[in-house]
Amino acid sequence: MNKYFAIMLLVLLCACEKAPSETVKLEQVRLIVTASGELESKQTAMIAPPSVSGMWQYQIKQLTPENTRVKKGEVIVAFDSKKVVDRLVDKQADLDRAQKELENKKIKEEESEQELILSIAEKQMQYEKAERKADIIDNSRAENDRKKSVIDFTIAENDLFLAKERLTFHKNNKALNLKLAKGKVNRLTAEVNDFKSDIERLKVKAPIDGMVIYRANWQGEKPAVGESIQFGQPVVELAVIEQMQLKAQIAEPDSGKIKLNQKVKIMIDGTQEIVLQGSIVELGRVFRDKSSQDKRRVFDAIIAFEQPKDTVIRPGMTARIEVVTAMIDNALTLPSQAVKLENGQGSVRITGLFSDHEETIEVAHIVGDKVVIKSGLSQGDIVAL
Repeated sequence: MNKYFAIMLLVLLCACEKAPSETVKLEQVRLIVTASGELESKQTAMIAPPSVSGMWQYQIKQLTPENTRVKKGEVIVAFDSKKVVDRLVDKQADLDRAQKELENKKIKEEESEQELILSIAEKQMQYEKAERKADIIDNSRAENDRKKSVIDFTIAENDLFLAKERLTFHKNNKALNLKLAKGKVNRLTAEVNDFKSDIERLKVKAPIDGMVIYRANWQGEKPAVGESIQFGQPVVELAVIEQMQLKAQIAEPDSGKIKLNQKVKIMIDGTQEIVLQGSIVELGRVFRDKSSQDKRRVFDAIIAFEQPKDTVIRPGMTARIEVVTAMIDNALTLPSQAVKLENGQGSVRITGLFSDHEETIEVAHIVGDKVVIKSGLSQGDIVAL
């Protein structure tokens, strides 16, 4: 009898033990859209290898440390210029030879011209002498002598004409030869200057004042001294720290809740979380996949924020945002763990005096770990967990 009584007492005690439960509360609820993003600068400059003829791979020889502030004109990254220097040496040798050839040609052409001028002077003397003989009227001379004087004069006249023509031809030919030689020198000089310019351009300088941010390649690896990169591959991004903003990725289901000029709470990740306030200043026009691995649809929102002078933030830092899209007064709420959601329908277990029963409810919103009840419950109802 005593044993039976003890068992019944234990059953009654177990029945009277309260199961975990929550009470439906009436409170003010903020509807919040959360998202994540990355800090960037409004004004940036991308640094990549310069276009150098015949080069497709560039080896990094010098690289300014990341997060360094640089001034416009400072060298940020220098690439190995050995190939260009070797070409410059060969081309400089060609230029030296061409310049020597031009000097020799000038001297030779000048000597030939002086010889032709002397020849003209000699032919001029012979012409004048033959002319005087041909003009002499002397009846005592034989007919053949007179005819010979006329023929000698004609020959001297032709020789003088030919000598002058040879000088004219030489001058024209000299101008052409010197022009060709000078053209070769000018072409080689331009090529030498191009190589010198390429060597200087391989020392890439900052186009603006900013902070050095390394750009990772498609494998996620950041550049380092001694590594080779392809033409067109960004190495460094210069960011103006004074013009920072946040680029957040808003999920497609939340797109209708986000508007321009909405206030935003920004929580920047780091060793110590930084909390700032901001507002939405620009919304993306198209939806896209979040990433190549994550196919969830998102759109971008640009958020401007006030940066206290003593707050240190950098491009590439990640952040979370909260946007309050609406305020609901006198909202009925329950912890999300107390509500069973299935196919868009909600249900809870109402705790009774002697037994529990399941109640279907209509859910208005889910805010974090809270559920806002639209209908089916009243303030003070006790719901089992």
